[in-house]
Amino acid sequence: MIGKAARNAELERLHSGGASYAALGRQFSLTPARVAQVIARVRRMRKTLALRLDAPLQHTT
Repeated sequence: MIGKAARNAELERLHSGGASYAALGRQFSLTPARVAQVIARVRRMRKTLALRLDAPLQHTT
């Protein structure tokens, strides 16, 4: 069994490749609504991480 983080990344990858929420739900035993929630969360986390990595460094002395 794979961990949730790996599963969530796989859901997002497959959806980006064209898989529907319903098809992913059947494959991973989730409802289509839950698949949509997970994918939205993964994308939100990636966006936040990208913004933080692109932010200028703050001088802390």
